[in-house]
Amino acid sequence: MNRVNRRWIYSSPVVGALATSNFSGHDNPIPEIGQGQTLVRNRLISLDPANRVYLTMETYRPKVNIGDVMAGFGIGEVLESTDSRFQPGDLVHGDLGWQDYAVINSEERSAYVYRCTQGYSESDLLGVLGITGLTAYFGLQEYAKLSPGMTVVVGGATGACGVILGQLAKIAGCRVVGFAGGPEKCAWLVDEMGFDAAVDYTGDDAKDDLRGKCPDGIDFFSDAIGGAITEAAIPLMKPSAPWYHYGNLSAYDRLEPGAPNAGGLSSEVMRICAEKDLKPSFMLVFDYYSQRPRAEAEIAGLMQEGRLKAPTTTLEGFELLPEALVDGTFGGKKYGKLNVRLAS
Repeated sequence: MNRVNRRWIYSSPVVGALATSNFSGHDNPIPEIGQGQTLVRNRLISLDPANRVYLTMETYRPKVNIGDVMAGFGIGEVLESTDSRFQPGDLVHGDLGWQDYAVINSEERSAYVYRCTQGYSESDLLGVLGITGLTAYFGLQEYAKLSPGMTVVVGGATGACGVILGQLAKIAGCRVVGFAGGPEKCAWLVDEMGFDAAVDYTGDDAKDDLRGKCPDGIDFFSDAIGGAITEAAIPLMKPSAPWYHYGNLSAYDRLEPGAPNAGGLSSEVMRICAEKDLKPSFMLVFDYYSQRPRAEAEIAGLMQEGRLKAPTTTLEGFELLPEALVDGTFGGKKYGKLNVRLAS
């Protein structure tokens, strides 16, 4: 057991693109707990594009300010607890931050901090059975109304949420087209993940490519990227077709503290949205966590049957956290869920 608590601190404001120099490492004593608190040793930390947004605005969690431990969800082992919810040895999921040891307070919302279901791997608990997988599952349940033969288009299809959403749509009998960055990722979506087609958003004309692959239009569009991907998909959507929007990665490096997470759509696309009655739907996945056990069981069943894959890229080492966020979630070579392991 480490005798110090290594922490990554958000130490300088982001100007333009996020950089590893925006974080600095600090060693502190292992925290002591009081009444109603739990000491957790972090094992696995989730790296997600949403981490970038934490630095600019309050979301479902408070904004991260200069001098704060960088925020991030993770899986950890309970070492000590005076909170009756947890016992030493329990695995917990929570907003644990970029540090070796975290303290959980008894008043924290149970959707954000909970004891993990036994029998699943840590990577699955943090990914396909965690926030990203459940964002896909509940988003489809709430907004898609899928039926066999529908055409579904997935922005950010090689990411942690998009790759699960696309596979769930395939299981529902839909024709699924995913956006990916580069020929290698496009081939991976089709050959490994079972998508019907893929569009390279870095190609010469993604709009024409998507049009050719969706000759009958789009019945459902899910998007975590925004920008050019949204601009390509909107004109092909059928009137009043559902549009599930759960991120705007293309704009994250243009965000400033306090600024809205604007979609930046062109006036022409905004006009099409008005004419076709196309409106993005947003969802806070934590509001559905009362249904989490049922969703976990269903998703795990699909995986056991070999019908759903949960691709994960796991990097080893506390020191890699800043680099993993900067290079891994904004393009990069990773596929599916990205995690950094701190301890075994």
